[in-house]
Amino acid sequence: MSSIFLSHTSFDKPFVEKLANDLTRLGINVWFDKWEIKVGESLFWKIEEGIRANEYLGIILSPQALTSEWVRSELGAAFAKQIRGKKIVVLPILYQDCDIPLLFQDRKYANFKNDYNEGLCELANVFGIKNTAVISVNNWRNFKRDKSVNWKIYRENKFELIVTKLVDHATEYNWSSWVGAKTSYSITLRAFIDQHKEKAISIKLDGKTNAYWATMESTWNPNHFKSSDFNIYVGNTINEVEEFVWRQMEDFKKAYGNPVEKGTNHTYKFLSNDEKMDVINMLTQKMNWYKGTQVP
Repeated sequence: MSSIFLSHTSFDKPFVEKLANDLTRLGINVWFDKWEIKVGESLFWKIEEGIRANEYLGIILSPQALTSEWVRSELGAAFAKQIRGKKIVVLPILYQDCDIPLLFQDRKYANFKNDYNEGLCELANVFGIKNTAVISVNNWRNFKRDKSVNWKIYRENKFELIVTKLVDHATEYNWSSWVGAKTSYSITLRAFIDQHKEKAISIKLDGKTNAYWATMESTWNPNHFKSSDFNIYVGNTINEVEEFVWRQMEDFKKAYGNPVEKGTNHTYKFLSNDEKMDVINMLTQKMNWYKGTQVP
């Protein structure tokens, strides 16, 4: 397994911890001081051990890092290791604008300054990891122009997670839910006690902004809306959508209580004709006793 020691200053620790988590998710063994050094252990010896044991040293380039004596010491140890092994060991990682040291000015660095995911892809490529492994439900928006990855799968997976969480909340509060068909990537949640005590929340993923928007207009079905009807910005993350809906449900509960009867949930995915044929073919094959490669 590839491994990397992340050399950084404490000022940059939030960024480095996020990077360490993402690299670990990609299958890279990461030495991150917060994870490795326990109370009472020697900082000096643990760091030396980490530099010796790991394949690469990634130096986080920022104004604070370049003035840190610890970072300079770690970098010196890594360069000594690089000279002995005649192999590239030190990987520059640009986090913030700074004066690039002369030692790195002729080298390509992983650039996280303007686009985190672009930098992550560049760094992952060093370990032979392609963009297809870097993409996730949290960052698929950044890959929409990359023809080498199927980002649409991750968009669907994220919406599936959102629907699951929102319907779980709807069930808890006795609300009903409908997932859109014509209005794709949309869902309506509705509470009804009587004509004077009702509320609807509709959420939709906007294709232009790639963010989730809402409308509070009353309806049973999100297909009744146009994209322009969604006029309340919610956010980009699952947590933002979940919190927005939860607050609306809590407000209704405080004002009127929850509906007495359990709600109904219509959450089946709308399938295109091609997708319907794929499902039919899959079921047909499943019903076939013959599982060989020859046509029976």
